[in-house]
Amino acid sequence: MKYAKLGLNEKILNIIEVADSDCKDSNNNFDNTIGLQFLEKVFATTLFVPILSTSVGLAEIGGKWDEDNNVFVSIKPFDSWTFNNATGKWEAPINKPDDDSENNPYFWDESSQTWIKK
Repeated sequence: MKYAKLGLNEKILNIIEVADSDCKDSNNNFDNTIGLQFLEKVFATTLFVPILSTSVGLAEIGGKWDEDNNVFVSIKPFDSWTFNNATGKWEAPINKPDDDSENNPYFWDESSQTWIKK
């Protein structure tokens, strides 16, 4: 089970993996709150958030945990982009062209505020 260790302003300082055996109760049932208790003992702090398979957004070092919206906010890729709390993703001011693919890739050009074909 992975947990995000938080610092000031809910910034993610580290991603820590806890062994499944340290996340099980006395009946051998998995419980992420037991993993949180394990981390609290080891680090003497309660600033951890479980990274669940159902978590919204990308938990990454340097990103943030938005407790109000229950979403991980990854590092902002460009100043013009806005974060979508529902999807957990950053979005460009204009949509990427429909024909974007591995064989026909586009990249965002912040100075022109457009998608440019590679």
